[in-house]
Amino acid sequence: MHFQYISLAIATTLVALSQADKEITVKNNCPTTITVGVLTNGVSAGAPEMSFDLTQGATNSFSKADSWGGRVWGRYMCSGSAGKDLSKCGVPGASNPASLAEFFFKGTGGKDFYDISLVDGFNIPMNIEPTGGANPSGYSCGSPQCHITSCPKEFSVLDSTGNVISCQSDCSKSGSAEDCCTGEHNDPNVCKAGENAAAIKEACPDAYSFAYDDQKSTYECAAESFTVNFC
Repeated sequence: MHFQYISLAIATTLVALSQADKEITVKNNCPTTITVGVLTNGVSAGAPEMSFDLTQGATNSFSKADSWGGRVWGRYMCSGSAGKDLSKCGVPGASNPASLAEFFFKGTGGKDFYDISLVDGFNIPMNIEPTGGANPSGYSCGSPQCHITSCPKEFSVLDSTGNVISCQSDCSKSGSAEDCCTGEHNDPNVCKAGENAAAIKEACPDAYSFAYDDQKSTYECAAESFTVNFC
């Protein structure tokens, strides 16, 4: 009986842990294969901790702890390696930006916070859909989306064959304190959207276009799960 009790206790604990996890489903609605990357906040890595390819119409789901914070992104032309330029296929940054679906689970008030970030730039259209939240409205359990596809020539990121694969932001292009809200500009009352960031915000009002765009970009919900749709 003693061993049965221990087994039951362990089983109960495992069930509780699995119930606490949140599922993120990624769906590819794009006309071609995309490569999806996932990275936990605070992890410094040259490559995503999780990466998988999704063909047109395919989905993939994974679970994260209910206290997880991290980001999900997608890229074109990064599956396989034969004859391809993969130099821009790593973790997104200033030189290889990507549209980001960002999550911070179990934040203030036990709610999940999520957003679409174009702070470093953008590439593939996306939206985020929470499931299980009560009375979705606006920034409470809403579904942010961004379907911008055009990029000014001076902000375009090209692969080795001249294809436009992503678009830089003011910050990733200039690296200046004014555009990146750093140094003496690290203040929401001081740092404002640059010309390109303002144009991006107009095209994608749901998304972050610069670092201090919180009031018009952050969504919250006590959700059971989330879906990230590309295209």
